[in-house]
Amino acid sequence: MTRELPSEVKFESTTFVSKLNGYNDYCREETIQNISIQKEQSNFLVSIVIPLYNEEKSIGEIINKIPDHNWIEIVVVNDGSLDNSKDEVNKCERDIKLINHHKNKGYGEAVLNGIKSAKGDIIITLDSDGQHNPNEIYTLIKPILDNKADITVGSRYLGKCNYNIPFHTRFGESLVEKFLYILFRQKIGNNQSGYRAFKRKTIDIFNRIKFKDFTIATEVLFKAGLKGYRLLEVPIILEPREYGYSKVSLIKTAFKIFSCMGYYLLLKLKTIINKKIPF
Repeated sequence: MTRELPSEVKFESTTFVSKLNGYNDYCREETIQNISIQKEQSNFLVSIVIPLYNEEKSIGEIINKIPDHNWIEIVVVNDGSLDNSKDEVNKCERDIKLINHHKNKGYGEAVLNGIKSAKGDIIITLDSDGQHNPNEIYTLIKPILDNKADITVGSRYLGKCNYNIPFHTRFGESLVEKFLYILFRQKIGNNQSGYRAFKRKTIDIFNRIKFKDFTIATEVLFKAGLKGYRLLEVPIILEPREYGYSKVSLIKTAFKIFSCMGYYLLLKLKTIINKKIPF
């Protein structure tokens, strides 16, 4: 049974001005939201799902940066890591739900299994390569608590990216952004971001996923658009990867993303036809 989100959540705001250098340099006023849940709302839970594959040098630091509150659940899915990632997780002095895949199943399967095991009213996905700041979970969940969104996506384009984004990445995201807007009137620029928050009611979009691996990031947005869920981009700071290397195969991922776009175009057309022509 899905619990309602708490009606009384306190936000203590500290305001500061920071320079955000993305493609458009600008100064903006940012607010750090320190959330404290009232005692009577102690059954409220946020789950943080972390897919993990060969990130032994970063995973411990990521977990230790996650705010230590009794309303936060940490779910780590060790996707058949060949290094000491699992041992580094076990070293952390935190209450962690650790799921182990005996062999590598891919990013999509790790995310799906983590979502299935998460108990939270809000579920956050967080990458394990150190590029995301766990303290920014407050930025992701606030629009959901304020009932302004059902799903939020952390965006380096609205926030700050501390390294140069490759042209092919920007071009691909631009295509997906335009396609998503044309089909569903949803605008998400950083649509390949793995830093996201989902209201519990929306996790039905993870049922019967067609495109797994890293393409799940694209499919989830199209599926959410098809179901009419409200998507919202929020600013985050993206750091360069300090250790290891990206596991994304550019050609393979691009092919799957185009296949995903075609599939959901057909589904959208089918929906339009079924509405106009009764069978």
